[in-house]
Amino acid sequence: MNQRPIFKLSFSNIIWIVLIAFITYQIAFTWVPLYQQATLLQGTDVSRIQIEDENGQLIYLSKFEGKPLIINFWASWCIPCRLEIPLLNAIYPSLLEKDKQLIGVNQSEYQETIDKFRKNTSIVFPVYRENGELSRKLNIQIIPALAVIDKNGKVQSITYGFRPWIQAYLLWWI
Repeated sequence: MNQRPIFKLSFSNIIWIVLIAFITYQIAFTWVPLYQQATLLQGTDVSRIQIEDENGQLIYLSKFEGKPLIINFWASWCIPCRLEIPLLNAIYPSLLEKDKQLIGVNQSEYQETIDKFRKNTSIVFPVYRENGELSRKLNIQIIPALAVIDKNGKVQSITYGFRPWIQAYLLWWI
């Protein structure tokens, strides 16, 4: 009697098992705890935190009060950030029409690195740098990350990771 195994472990099956295990691990031990922490940060006032503009001048986030502020945390070495930037570029004019402000906040790279990256990617929205204070306050551990700040300078929501649906999220849900 020749019985064939029901499930044969081929190389591609092993890859799928490892991939599913990794995704499950990420969801259970990274995304869920970060989401829980992000919900606890709702209502946090960030208006007194300073970020640095392209000329090295420090400005308070209160400069943006009066309209919703969307902060995209990114770095030039981050592949998902690179994938998200064209989506943000495309949506930026529509956000301005809806009286929302989008800014990029770089994670402490040198200004020369940011300028070179901006030139190569044609980022159309304003880009700032930060020294880590804002990231610590908002518990930004994964980039890209998106923080939505209400018109009074208080955190409304924080999301983590690349979002191919970001345009819908920003136009219809924010």
